[in-house]
Amino acid sequence: MLRKEDFEPNMETEDKIPGAQPENPAQSQRFGDFIVKYMQNVQNTMELFPGTSFQAINEIFGVLYVPLENMGELEVTGTSYNSIPKCYTYMDMEATGASGITRLHDHPYLKLRGKGTAVAVIDSGIDYQNAVFRNAGGSRIAYLWDQSLEDEEGMGKDKEQNESGRELESENGDVGNLLENGADMADTEVPYGKLFRKKDIDLALASEDPFSIVPSRDTNGHGTALSGIAAGNMVPGENFTGAAPEATLIIIKVKPAKQYLRNFYLYPPDAEVFQENDVMMAIAYAISWAKKLEMPLSICLGIGSSQGAHLGTNALSQYVDYVANFSQVSVSAAAGNEGNTRNHSTGIFSQGREQIVTELRVAEREQGFTMEFWGEPPEIYGLSIQSPTGEILEVSSSIGSRTQELSFVFVETKVYVNYILIERQTGYSLVYIRFFHPASGIWKIFTRGKNRQNVQFHMWLPVEGLISQDTYFLEPSPYTTVTAPGDARNSITTTAYQHRDGSIYIAAGRGYTPDGMITPHLAAPGVNVKVPLVRGGFGTRSGTSISAAQTAGIAALLFEWAIIRDNQPFFTGSGVKYYLQRGARREENMQYPNPEWGYGEDVIIRLQSNKASKINGFRTFFLSRNQTFLLGF
Repeated sequence: MLRKEDFEPNMETEDKIPGAQPENPAQSQRFGDFIVKYMQNVQNTMELFPGTSFQAINEIFGVLYVPLENMGELEVTGTSYNSIPKCYTYMDMEATGASGITRLHDHPYLKLRGKGTAVAVIDSGIDYQNAVFRNAGGSRIAYLWDQSLEDEEGMGKDKEQNESGRELESENGDVGNLLENGADMADTEVPYGKLFRKKDIDLALASEDPFSIVPSRDTNGHGTALSGIAAGNMVPGENFTGAAPEATLIIIKVKPAKQYLRNFYLYPPDAEVFQENDVMMAIAYAISWAKKLEMPLSICLGIGSSQGAHLGTNALSQYVDYVANFSQVSVSAAAGNEGNTRNHSTGIFSQGREQIVTELRVAEREQGFTMEFWGEPPEIYGLSIQSPTGEILEVSSSIGSRTQELSFVFVETKVYVNYILIERQTGYSLVYIRFFHPASGIWKIFTRGKNRQNVQFHMWLPVEGLISQDTYFLEPSPYTTVTAPGDARNSITTTAYQHRDGSIYIAAGRGYTPDGMITPHLAAPGVNVKVPLVRGGFGTRSGTSISAAQTAGIAALLFEWAIIRDNQPFFTGSGVKYYLQRGARREENMQYPNPEWGYGEDVIIRLQSNKASKINGFRTFFLSRNQTFLLGF
């Protein structure tokens, strides 16, 4: 039976639970990962599959590592769907001035720059040698956890580095207070990968061979870009600044998804995807380190997935909801870039409509892909699939969720289907479809409502980059395309707009969720935004992940005002979101909230204060045309 101490994120699980393996199962390709909640019978599952081990994420979620040789074929069922980790990928393709951020840095009454706060970027890592992440005291990175690195030399070297990390010092005092009251940093060892602290990074920066000391690299550049946008230094010569240039950085490089999951989801070999449980683990440790630093924490998630019902029920979305209610923690998530990819289709059964035909164009040389059908209750849906040659095969709704194999005579395509009448997290009907070596051409999905209810269904393909651009629905819908975890209720979900002409980013995901929840919440600049590059210099990137990074930096500024300056000491992530929603700029001829812009442009921040003199109840500072900063009491 699991004990209370087993629920702590820093537990040495493999020493406490029988059946653990000497190799790290989180990194081993021999183990499958399953996300569980503690109220599920974890112990019985471990006894059922010999060699299984358990790692806690927080007091609710954990991960079971099961030897692949003992678990048989991976299959989607009513109980397994939410336990199989979803996979997430990057949500991207003189912006800070458009959000009014630079005016908050320089405002004579405010001078908000994120001092005393922490920003966590969970992504592809960081170019820690880049000057935008360094100050007079050395690196501004307090923690760098690279989940992908393996400890080939044992724990001795890491322990030595961790001991050196206990001497953290910095010029500005933000990182230097880490060991106040004699706090012991050895209790935050990571369960896999390697952890480097500020002292380790400073030693690397002073070395002729930095990677011999801190061998973590950002090979993609996405994490470096987001970190720079959220909290990079001011570089006047480049007209660049991060939103919170004095915030302390916590960086987690998420390890690549395991091969068995990539195979199951039929992803292209070169696709960069990350497992849901690794992202959740990163969030848990970022929160624990921010507590050690005694700093409020703003988390940036610039990744997304179209898997799931888009109702905020994926494990990561649920976890984001949970942590965003913590005092002093906010989570900024990208809305995704699925608005114009034609990867979503929907149908509504109205009075007298018995069948809806959805046409899907499959590209030449498409190797395989998945598709998810989600239908509103209480309807019972009947589906059949027609190949480009005209052959039609029925999907059975009466044999339970076990895998059905549809073999077409005139094409070599194999289609595997799992029909789940009642998916337990949502109550919706889920039909999970995998196409192996699909024939190119027009496929048709016929959907029938047996009870003739007035209900709606949705179909989603994988996000762009995980499927050919030439595979798409012929009658797509750009709405209900916000990716997870942007569908979480308590996240700050940010869409992107073009800051030069004020137009919405054409690829941006649009709301709402199928049950009508408002998302996205805000819009921020995200088109051709200047970002720092790996190995120095600057370039431009586009996408809603760029917008989410700006919002994460703005959240750090709000935390500085609310908590560090003691205006609202119990400020939560939800509080940050509500302040930004209230302060957003809205066009007079547009109804808000709306599925494209949410509550409006993230260009005005209204902060309550009792430390300014009253002028008719408000002290108003005009920042630029149509932009004001209001201090209300």
